[in-house]
Amino acid sequence: CDPLAGLNLPYVPRVAPLSLRGCLRRFTAPETLLEEEAWRCEGCAAMRRATKRVAVWRAPRILVITLKRFAFARSSRKVDRYVDFPLEGLDLAPFVAHAGGETGRADLTYDLFGVVNHFGAAGYGHYTAFVRDLFAVGGPGPWLRCDDSSVAEVPADDVRSSAAYVLFYARRDAVRAESLSSPPDSNV
Repeated sequence: CDPLAGLNLPYVPRVAPLSLRGCLRRFTAPETLLEEEAWRCEGCAAMRRATKRVAVWRAPRILVITLKRFAFARSSRKVDRYVDFPLEGLDLAPFVAHAGGETGRADLTYDLFGVVNHFGAAGYGHYTAFVRDLFAVGGPGPWLRCDDSSVAEVPADDVRSSAAYVLFYARRDAVRAESLSSPPDSNV
């Protein structure tokens, strides 16, 4: 299983409110191909319109989701729509082709540990990040806002915003396994 996988979720202009789960549902929904994209049936040799579906093949330990924030048509523009995303408990099972696994659905639950934000417009801007240590003794550490050389603790409510651009999730069972196998850092 790959330790890392990325998804680039498209912007859906007329859907409100937007949620990460809704974006994942639309990204993985079956799509009937156009007539000019028809496939030749191996059985009867007739041209048939096919249906395709995108799915995550296997659940990675680290999932990186990019919210498509830039639209390019005649001109480029920044999409500042708010997308609601869970800080904990993202269930990837409905979007994974091989959702079984030895440990059941628990291995398809993800917790957020990082967000990259973009402020500005297409072509220029400023990036900040929110991060937290999922491996902290006693459970996940506090959320930290990183802005150039400034790092400050922030409440979890501050993590969600319309500036969110890249989301970093860790599979919950991988975090537990890593926490159990890693000895405490004696240099702290």
